[in-house]
Amino acid sequence: MNKKFTEIYNSIDIDMTSAVSDYKDPFHLFSFANSSDNNPEIRTVVLRNFSIDKRIFEFHSDIRSPKIEQLNINPNFSALFYSPDKKIQLRFSGIVKILHKDTSTKKRWQGISSSSRRCYLGPYSPSSTIEIDHPNIPEDFRFGDPKKEETENGIENFVIVQCKFTSIDYLSLKYSGHSRCRFDFIGKNVSVCWLAP
Repeated sequence: MNKKFTEIYNSIDIDMTSAVSDYKDPFHLFSFANSSDNNPEIRTVVLRNFSIDKRIFEFHSDIRSPKIEQLNINPNFSALFYSPDKKIQLRFSGIVKILHKDTSTKKRWQGISSSSRRCYLGPYSPSSTIEIDHPNIPEDFRFGDPKKEETENGIENFVIVQCKFTSIDYLSLKYSGHSRCRFDFIGKNVSVCWLAP
């Protein structure tokens, strides 16, 4: 890669890595899209892990969510990150792997707060039809965090959606002229080319 491509590549790594732990970072929340029965599906999820060396990023979900079944059938995905301050857009594409009740999920579960664990104890499957408005967390925990030992059953529903990306489309928006390129990952190799914005 030439100097400019290397600078962009490194900036992606730095920005994405810092967004994992910084909830105020615009890359912390992103749009995740997949296809179900030829119908597009999109939702906002939270970035939980990123590694440019392993070419993965991750978010958490509930095994009962319809998107998990959809992704098991068709693991292809597209993800969109945008920073309004930097005017940088990143589009990732690749395939997902669903991690459930394995070493990775058990280790990650240990670091999740009781407040967040409540989300995996809901009586209803996400997206299911309900008769009245309900936050889908146990009534006993609605107005206070449970003790950690009270949340252990939540691991049954907890999954990590691991996104193995095969390309990154980078777009920088500027008044003087936009700049766009794409990184493609094949095996251990990375190729890059300029694209018309």
